[in-house]
Amino acid sequence: MKLFTHSALVLCLFTPVLAKDSEWISLFDGKTTNGWTPREQVTSFEAVDGELHLLSKKNVWVVSDLKLANFILEAEAKMPDTKINSGIGFRLKGEKGKPKGYQCEIMDAIPGKNGGMYGIGTGGWIYPGKGKQAEYEERIKGVMKRDGWNKYRIHCEGERIRIYVNDKLITDTKHSANLSGYFGIQHHGGNAGTMKFRNLRVQEL
Repeated sequence: MKLFTHSALVLCLFTPVLAKDSEWISLFDGKTTNGWTPREQVTSFEAVDGELHLLSKKNVWVVSDLKLANFILEAEAKMPDTKINSGIGFRLKGEKGKPKGYQCEIMDAIPGKNGGMYGIGTGGWIYPGKGKQAEYEERIKGVMKRDGWNKYRIHCEGERIRIYVNDKLITDTKHSANLSGYFGIQHHGGNAGTMKFRNLRVQEL
């Protein structure tokens, strides 16, 4: 019979057992727009060569069928040559029309507020908020690529929300207005060109 020493027994009692990481779930099959629904009329929304292309004259959200609370979301986005205001939505609520929830900002202005976090129907800018602009500008400096693809990672666990751009931590905040919801991609409309997204996947925590 194997006996535990006192220290070994304490270690067994107080060392947490970590669950195996869940598998990545693809939010885009690379061939169709299945699993995504425009909430307003769009000019075009289509799958092209492994990319989701979104063009609209109106401010529009395209929302996923999948709804999660705690997760890591990864996606890549490419801006058009024209002026653009876009974003990646998460923990979105509402079944019709403009959703409420959170947005990771994507815009042509460099640095603008790229990688910042906006509360849609939940109070506006969460990060950078008041007194945080200088901190934000230091974090985002040299991170964004105006041409080409930018990688985004959004990590949500309870109230804590972290947003990374090209593997650099930009937003690290806490907010509890929305703790679960859908994902989304945005086109702000106007005369902006086509927003492109690819490699959208999520891992439930």
